[in-house]
Amino acid sequence: MNSLLGLSVLFVWGLSSAHGSLLELHQMISEMTGKNALLYYGFYGCYCGLGGKGQPKDATDRCCQLHDACYGNLLKYHCDAKTRLYRYDRHHGRLSCTQSSWCAFLSCECDRSLALCLRRNMGSYSKLYQFYPNKLCR
Repeated sequence: MNSLLGLSVLFVWGLSSAHGSLLELHQMISEMTGKNALLYYGFYGCYCGLGGKGQPKDATDRCCQLHDACYGNLLKYHCDAKTRLYRYDRHHGRLSCTQSSWCAFLSCECDRSLALCLRRNMGSYSKLYQFYPNKLCR
């Protein structure tokens, strides 16, 4: 059932297997928070998931806003973080990005920062914002 939900969300997002970074991001978040990233964060607040506008609802949503900005900064240098494949390691609960191309490494760093931010701010997570309608974000 979880696999079906995950595939449905990936289909809605319009992703294919070539969009590796988002799949790695899901894994990083799940490892750092112990939560299913798509289910808990895929539609959270105004910034987690697809798009983003308005004021972040809480510290969790702010993590996603910062992540959007990180990806946006990379796009200015023609680095599409959403499609860039990268590798990372996890040792003793710590994530580290494997050095490869500058774009892949920085894409990984954006995702690593988000996963760590979400873990740090798990106390701010509110079920009220788990499936928050984007139309309420202004």
